[in-house]
Amino acid sequence: MSESMERVTGLLLAGGQAKRMGSINKGAVQLNDRPFAELVIGNLSKQVDDIVISANEYVSYFKPFGFEVIKDKREGFLGPLAGIESALIEIPDIQWLFCATVDTPFFPDDLVSVLLQKAKENDKLCVMPVHNGRRYPLHSLIHGTLLPSLSSFLDSGERAVGYWLRKCGVLEVKVEAPFPAFENINTLEELSLLKRNTK
Repeated sequence: MSESMERVTGLLLAGGQAKRMGSINKGAVQLNDRPFAELVIGNLSKQVDDIVISANEYVSYFKPFGFEVIKDKREGFLGPLAGIESALIEIPDIQWLFCATVDTPFFPDDLVSVLLQKAKENDKLCVMPVHNGRRYPLHSLIHGTLLPSLSSFLDSGERAVGYWLRKCGVLEVKVEAPFPAFENINTLEELSLLKRNTK
């Protein structure tokens, strides 16, 4: 892969329905007086060349952050793959897309560079971090040329991110990072625990 193929766009995945937290806007959830969206964008901005936000129900909340906000092109809340597909369609010159969920603010601050280096070394079009034995497909680095594969996958009725990545020959990369790396918030109890451990 040439140097010109190293431009990375960060995709903030904020289009979920957050049903386990009462269908709230997770991006606005406060952690130590800062909203999740601000924390994740701050982390992303240090690692990528530009940022796009995938949001469906709370577009007006994310607009003031100053980045392009994209809604799913497919109807029915089909999951994060629909957001990834929409970003790749809306911004056709994306070379690499790094995904980050709005409820996981503390992913490692060198994650993008680590994944990109591994992709180059192994000639892979998608790379997924593995931390403490757990896979994190929603923090993968994905090459823009995988859009046709993704669209076909969604057309077939499939939705699972990890399954699609495996079909694309994803490289799994072990990542060492201390708590709270990759901690994500799906319930109010998890939010309370994270607050107690990140003061």
